[in-house]
Amino acid sequence: MGCVSLSADVTHGFQSRTIPHSAPLSIRTSRTGDAQDALTPDRDKRSSKASSKAGHGELIFPAEGEIGDAHEFVSEPTVLSPARPFVKWAGGKRQLLPDLLSRIPQSFRHYHEPFVGGGALFFALCEQRRLDGKAVRLTDINVELVNTYRVVRDRVETLIALLSTFQNDEAFYYNIRSLDLSQLDPVQRAARFIYLNKTCFNGLFRENRQGRFNVPFGHYKTAQICAPNDLRSASYALRGVCLEVASFHDVEASSQPGDFVYCDPPYAPVSRTASFTAYNGGGFGDEDQQKLADLVTQLGQRGVSVLLSNSAVPLTYSLYRALHVEEVLARRAINSRGDRRGHVPELLVAAGPLVSELRKRSSSVKSVRAEASVAGAR
Repeated sequence: MGCVSLSADVTHGFQSRTIPHSAPLSIRTSRTGDAQDALTPDRDKRSSKASSKAGHGELIFPAEGEIGDAHEFVSEPTVLSPARPFVKWAGGKRQLLPDLLSRIPQSFRHYHEPFVGGGALFFALCEQRRLDGKAVRLTDINVELVNTYRVVRDRVETLIALLSTFQNDEAFYYNIRSLDLSQLDPVQRAARFIYLNKTCFNGLFRENRQGRFNVPFGHYKTAQICAPNDLRSASYALRGVCLEVASFHDVEASSQPGDFVYCDPPYAPVSRTASFTAYNGGGFGDEDQQKLADLVTQLGQRGVSVLLSNSAVPLTYSLYRALHVEEVLARRAINSRGDRRGHVPELLVAAGPLVSELRKRSSSVKSVRAEASVAGAR
C-alpha cells in the first residue's frame, strides 16, 4: 500500500528507544472451557534466535510504541484479501463509505484520523491506493484498541497463532474477560481484545467506571474469532503507519496546511437513552462536541482539509452551522435493540480547502445535469 510513517517535524521528533522483547506465548485450556491462566508468557522458553538478533534480549522500536519484530511484517503476499476493519465497532463507517469517499480531497499531504475506531475509511483509502507515499497518523483514546492495531501491524503471525486457539465458549469467554490486563503482554492483550469483540453481545465495546470491559457473552452459534487473511491484509495496510494513544486535541499540533483530517467522534446522541459515547468511562459529552467543533473550525482556517461525520441532531446542526454541512442516510447495524437498526440521517461536515473543492464538484454536477436537461428538451 505504500503508507509511510510521519516525518519528525510532524510527530514532534519521535526518537527510537528500546523495549524488552516479549516472551514466547503459550495457552492452556481444558475441555470445560476453563481459560484460567490461558494467556501465560512462557519465559523459560525464550527464543535464543530472537535474543541473538536483539542483543541482550532487546529490540529497537520507534518511540510511538511499536512492539513487534520486523520479521513479522507482512510483505505483499501472492493472494491478499481486501484490507478492511478487523474489529466490529459502534459507529463504524463501512455503510457510509460511498458518501465519504466521494468527498475526499483530490490531493493532500498527510492523513490523520483522531478517532480511528474500526478504521473503515483508512482501509478503503489504502485499497484505492490514495495513501501511497503519504504519511499516516491514526490515533484513538482507547488504549486497548491502539495496542491491538500495533500488534496487528507488528506481530500479526504471533497474534494469529494465539488467537486461533481461543474457543467460542461461555466459560472461556468470562475467564478471558476477567484477566488482569496488567499481567498480559501486548500480543496477549490484543488477542483478548479481538476475541471479546468477536464473541461479546452485539460486538459492543463498553467499559464501566472502573475501566473494565463489561459486555456479556454473545451466545453466537458460530463466531469468526480468527480471520488470518483479514489480519494479514490489515497488517500490510498498516505498515509504516503512526499509531498513538492520543486525544483528538493532538491533531491540532500534528497537522499542517495541506493535510487531510477525518474526524469520526462518538456521535451526539439522538436521545438520552441512545448514547454510545461512554466506551472509555469518561464519555464524550456536549462540552467535548463543542471543543471538537471549535477545533475543526480552527484547522480549516489554517488550511487543513477536514471531513467530519456526526449524527443529525439539533446540537450538531448548531455547532457546525457556519461550515459546509450535508445530510446523508447511513445504515446503523449496532444497537441493543434490533428494531432500532436501519437507515438514519447523519451529517457530513467539511472545513478548510475541501469546502471550495466540494462546491466546485457540486457546481460541475449541476451544470452537467442542466445541459442534459436542455438536450433532452430539444
